[in-house]
Amino acid sequence: MEEIDRLQKKLKQLQGEERNHDDRSLSPRQMAASLKRKSLSEPRYPELQIPENIEQFSMSQIEKATDNFHSRNFIGGGGYGPVYKGKVGSTSVAIKLLKPRGRQGFSEYQQEVVVLSKLEHPHIVRLIGVCPESCGLVYEHLPNGTLKDRLSKGLLWKDRVRILGELRSALAYLHSRRPHAIIHADVKLTNILLDAGNASRLGDFGTALAVHVKPLEEETIGRRTNPMGTAGYMDPVFFMTGELTTESDVYAFGMVILQMLTGLLDLNVAEQAREAVKMDAVHSVLDASAGPWPEVQAEKLMKLALRCCSLERRRRPAITSDAEWRSLDILRAMVNPASKSWKWNSHAS
Repeated sequence: MEEIDRLQKKLKQLQGEERNHDDRSLSPRQMAASLKRKSLSEPRYPELQIPENIEQFSMSQIEKATDNFHSRNFIGGGGYGPVYKGKVGSTSVAIKLLKPRGRQGFSEYQQEVVVLSKLEHPHIVRLIGVCPESCGLVYEHLPNGTLKDRLSKGLLWKDRVRILGELRSALAYLHSRRPHAIIHADVKLTNILLDAGNASRLGDFGTALAVHVKPLEEETIGRRTNPMGTAGYMDPVFFMTGELTTESDVYAFGMVILQMLTGLLDLNVAEQAREAVKMDAVHSVLDASAGPWPEVQAEKLMKLALRCCSLERRRRPAITSDAEWRSLDILRAMVNPASKSWKWNSHAS
């Protein structure tokens, strides 16, 4: 366990250095201006493969949509680049501009376009179009921001339970696709967005990977790749071995569940939850700002989340198994008695 903690801390340190390096580069407005200048010269990346169902926008259309990247339309940003809200016709959109990071950055850009073009689920963010000139991605605009922002402002337990059910549905949809399941590979609070009614959407598919599923055993074959994701949410087994599987998403989802139950954004939340369960004091770590939790069921969900975060992958519950997720379904039924187990379709990849 100490070795895992050491590796996670090292990853967090490296990612912090990368973010600091990004922060020292360009402001969002400078970034947009830089992309505009470079779009007028030779292409910086290979030609983008655009699926037929994804609309293509020019740089001038993006400028018009954002009022020339006006500061009032700046939503936020991260290591990938700035995000602006805008209008395309009568549609409110969010436009993410990719920072120039060479072929690796382009690869993530192409991956997000390809993956999202194939997905249709009420709790997965919808990609409307792309702007190849700026490596821009145009999404539906979700006005209530990220789940992390909303959680820090306070969120009732009933809303948290509903959102967790929505996210489980989205992940089950990804993992049940055949013949290739999709692993999101970066499930975390800041990649979960909320619409005007606080319904959730899972976003940021730049690191997503498709993995083959054995047709008879229904066993997912892992993919070996360089460690990617976010410190704290990243599956320690993946970090140590480089083997990414659907269980890696389950680990991250377990972390999200624990953060929703406790309101703690500290990535050591799993250790605090384990100690509370061990001391029979789960009530002491449940987030009181969420209102009076049904403690018996909340404790069962916390124990399930800790199984998600197990270092033994075989102990983690399959996201598609209704029997494994009964504790969450019972809480959902307490919120909405008419609710039933989520259904998802296994479309071909």
